[in-house]
Amino acid sequence: MTLKDRIYIIWSFGKLQFTIGAVYNLSCAWLLLNSMSYSLLVDSFILKAVVYALTLYLASQFRKRDSVFFYINLGFSQRKLHLIVLLLDFLALALLLTAAAIIHGQA
Repeated sequence: MTLKDRIYIIWSFGKLQFTIGAVYNLSCAWLLLNSMSYSLLVDSFILKAVVYALTLYLASQFRKRDSVFFYINLGFSQRKLHLIVLLLDFLALALLLTAAAIIHGQA
């Protein structure tokens, strides 16, 4: 399985989490650019955990139960896929907030 195939599988599994996470990440970066506050920086990461938990719950409710076996047959466990999506989403938030802090000039 090539890297392109793995990326496609991770995208197809975590499409909802990535989409909602991107909206949250961009809104946090926009807020940070408009009013630079280090407490907002910390609060963004804390609220990100809550938003991700809600998104994970919604994704599990709307995902077909048999679709999990598709990923298991490809060699991915559901826990591993959730972990990859979570790490990529938090990494995107960290990079966006770091860029916003540097652009604002207070980093």
